[in-house]
Amino acid sequence: MSLSAYLQSPDNLAASRGKEPSEVKADFLRLGAAWFRDHPRESERIARNLHNLGLTADDEILERIREHIVLHYYEKLLPLCGDPAYFHRFLSRNVDADSAVETLSQSIRNGKGVLLAVPHFGAVEFLAPVSAMHKLPISAVLRFKTAELSRLAHQQVRHMAESGLFSEIKFVEIGKPGTNAALDMAAVLRRGEILLSVFDEKTEYSVPVQLLGRTVWGGAGLHKLLKFAGASVDVYAAFMLRKEDVRYTLQLHPVDPQTDNPIQRLYNELERKLHEHPEQWYFLHEEIPFVEK
Repeated sequence: MSLSAYLQSPDNLAASRGKEPSEVKADFLRLGAAWFRDHPRESERIARNLHNLGLTADDEILERIREHIVLHYYEKLLPLCGDPAYFHRFLSRNVDADSAVETLSQSIRNGKGVLLAVPHFGAVEFLAPVSAMHKLPISAVLRFKTAELSRLAHQQVRHMAESGLFSEIKFVEIGKPGTNAALDMAAVLRRGEILLSVFDEKTEYSVPVQLLGRTVWGGAGLHKLLKFAGASVDVYAAFMLRKEDVRYTLQLHPVDPQTDNPIQRLYNELERKLHEHPEQWYFLHEEIPFVEK
């Protein structure tokens, strides 16, 4: 069983409901550590990725990376462990986003659409809920593996909005029958709203970019979206960093959409974060899409 399926099992979710976030986190870290002990090849893959990117692969950094990979799933499932007030209380107490929220609000007041380009880094799962908590108009680009996952996600964000503590989080679902994700993504930007989309996945529209001296496929077609949208758009590379004090901070880095290579600019920001916090890039656990092996 994969780490994802193991940590997100119905039994683990049921056992987490009603617990304090600190208890849920401790449970996930314990379960995740046991899973990695039983699957040593996963740690070998992480070490290989670090080596291929010219990063240190000692025992200490491997342990930190394994821990942060598990935290990704803890953060993903935390909204399901209680009611919307439970999740709102956690975000309010632990996420520092005031400066970023003011920046995004100013873009919207200026009549701009906003592209929040995110990698699989840090607490990326909290970015849309935090935006909705501050009543920002946000749509998240997602690909659900099953129709049931899509249904559950829509149900969750509906409950959050009905609580009055969050604004509605809208989804642009890639691959959903009867929809055109590219048109829907452009429409969000043209309405002067925020579009949250990842840039570190390989798709048929990805382009070669440099990362830590290696060439990888990246961008997920966002350069095409910016041209297609034909709207006034502010672009930010967004990182929800995990802090040492168990808190989080949302950092935005502006990227000029008119530059010759905005995708490379996004990867430049990711590279800076990798030098500072290599343990927080989830894809060190995956097969990194190198252009050349």
